[in-house]
Amino acid sequence: MTDKSDVIAWLQDHPEIFRDHPELLEKIELPHETDAASLLEYQMERLRARNTELSVRLDQLTAIAGENEKLMRRLHQLTLEVMSTRSIPTFLDKLLAKLSTDFGADTVHLHLSGGPSALGAIEHVSLHPESRPEWVDKLIERERIECGRLTQAKLEWLFGDQAKALGSAALVPVGFSGVLAIGARSVERFSPGMGTLFLELLANMIVYRLEMPGGESRKRA
Repeated sequence: MTDKSDVIAWLQDHPEIFRDHPELLEKIELPHETDAASLLEYQMERLRARNTELSVRLDQLTAIAGENEKLMRRLHQLTLEVMSTRSIPTFLDKLLAKLSTDFGADTVHLHLSGGPSALGAIEHVSLHPESRPEWVDKLIERERIECGRLTQAKLEWLFGDQAKALGSAALVPVGFSGVLAIGARSVERFSPGMGTLFLELLANMIVYRLEMPGGESRKRA
């Protein structure tokens, strides 16, 4: 017995069959819900629906491209403003403040594996020279950004007292130096599968600045 999928595959490989045997068209059953009076009208209706779908998709992609361009321009401006700072503490202090004010992050916290004590004195920067949760080490080792909802325990370690107000977060490995955690009240702000190019470039900028003279960065063993 011939499988339906085999018939469909054969028809796709032989589109000329209805041209060579037009009598077959008389036996084709069209969906009852369509108003098309003929196969041609039905095909046109399908094409119009497909074109509408593609048009909507194109509008969505255009909007996303426009937002991405604006984001990249703002990242470029941010880089110019913070990379000119003379010291690492000043750089981090200014960067974290800019992420909150200019990029709409509800809260930002940078967790570093070590560094001069002056870094630990910066608001929203924590030093962990001795130990930290295993899941943080694995995140850094994988060098992969993770976005989405987190357990309350993870949120509390990352954001402290602000954890209860957060619905989602982005965890950005900063080389082997630590993790940049960006929290949002909305559960939809950060989700698995979202684009992370901006966050990747942001992490690269931080790593580059920390490795400049006067910076601290843990290298891979």
